[in-house]
Amino acid sequence: MWRWPLALCSAVVLLAPAPAAAAWVAGWTAAAFPATPVLTDRDVRDYGGATVRQEMTVDAAGARLRVRMTNALGTAPLAFEAATVEIDGRSLPLSFGGHAGAALPAGASLASNPVRAPVRRFQRIAVTVSYGPDARPAAHLLTVTVRYPDGHRRTGRGPALAACIEVDRRGTGRVLVALGDSVTEGARAAPQSFTGWPEMLAARLAALPRHRDWSVVNAGIHGNRLLRDGAGPNALARFDRDVLAVAGVTDVLLLEGINDIGWGNAKPASDGPVRAEDVIAAYRQIIARAHAAGLRVIGATLPPFRGSIYHTPAGEAVRQAVNQWVRGAGAFDAVVDFDRAMADPADPSRLDPAKDSGDHLHPSDAGYAAMAAAIDPATL
Repeated sequence: MWRWPLALCSAVVLLAPAPAAAAWVAGWTAAAFPATPVLTDRDVRDYGGATVRQEMTVDAAGARLRVRMTNALGTAPLAFEAATVEIDGRSLPLSFGGHAGAALPAGASLASNPVRAPVRRFQRIAVTVSYGPDARPAAHLLTVTVRYPDGHRRTGRGPALAACIEVDRRGTGRVLVALGDSVTEGARAAPQSFTGWPEMLAARLAALPRHRDWSVVNAGIHGNRLLRDGAGPNALARFDRDVLAVAGVTDVLLLEGINDIGWGNAKPASDGPVRAEDVIAAYRQIIARAHAAGLRVIGATLPPFRGSIYHTPAGEAVRQAVNQWVRGAGAFDAVVDFDRAMADPADPSRLDPAKDSGDHLHPSDAGYAAMAAAIDPATL
C-alpha cells in the first residue's frame, strides 16, 4: 500500500487553510445617556406598561446577533418584561439567561443570548421592548415608537434601551468608534436618514475591497464635552464605556472640544474659560488610554463655528491653537482635517455656506458628505 512520506503529510496539514474564526463585533451603538432631566417637554418620558420600538442600521454582517441593553447611567434598577428583534420581516424573541425579560441594576448593562439570524451589512432592524409599570429608562435619546396599553401610539424622541447590536462576524476586520458631540451624532441631518459623517464613511469603506470588512459605529452625543459634563458625561469619563468596551474595537476617531471652547469662553462666569492647553491635555489622555488598549487614534481638527450661538474671538483663537497642535504635534496616529474641508474659502472662520445647516455650527447633509469625503481611507 502506498503511504505518503511523513514530511509531505506534515506539509499538507500546515498548508491547509483554517476556517476563519467568528468574533463578536459592534455593528451599531448608542452612547449611554443620563436619566430623565435631560429630556425636554416634547420628548417621551414615561414608558409605564408600554411597548417601545427603536430602529437601527447595522454596519456589520454575520450569522448571529445579540442585543446589549444598558442601564449604565440609571440611578435605580430598571426592569422590562420581554424584548424582540425584527429582521427581514420576522420578529424573533430575545432571551436573557433563559428568561424573556430582565432587571438591570443601576449602572449595569446586559447582553441577550445570541439569536441565529443572518445579518447583512447596512440592514435595517428593529428592537421592541415591553415594559412593566413605572418604567423610566436612562438611555440615549433616539426616535422611538411607543404603544401604550390603551392602544394609543406616539412617535417621538425618547430613551432607547438597546445600546449596541453585536454581530458574530467571521474573518478579519476592524471596528472604528466615532467619538464626539452633535456633529458626530448627526444633528440637523435629514431625519431617520443615513447621512451623518460616520454613516457616510461606512458606506465609502464598504465599496473599497481593502476596507469592506470595517465597521463604523457612532458614539456621538448631542451637546457632549471633553472636560465637563453636558449632555451625558464628559468624553474623558465615558471613554472606557463608550470606546474601550465596544466589542471588537480597533480604532477611534476623535472629534470633540468645540462645546468646551464655545461655552467655556462665551460664559466664563458660569463655566470658566477653556484654554487650548486644557483641550490638548484631554486629547493626550485619550490617546494614552487608547494606545494602552492597543487602539489606533485618528484626531480631527475642529470645524469653523463663527456666527454660532457661542462664538467669540477668544474661542476662535483657542480653536485655531488646538487645530494647529492636532495637525503638527504628531501625537495622533493619523489626522483628518475637517476644518479645511468645511471652511468658507472667503472666510475660514465660518462654515462654507454650501455645507452649513443654517446655525453656523452643524453641517447640512452636503456638509456631512464633505466630512466623510475628507477622510482618506489610506489613513485608516
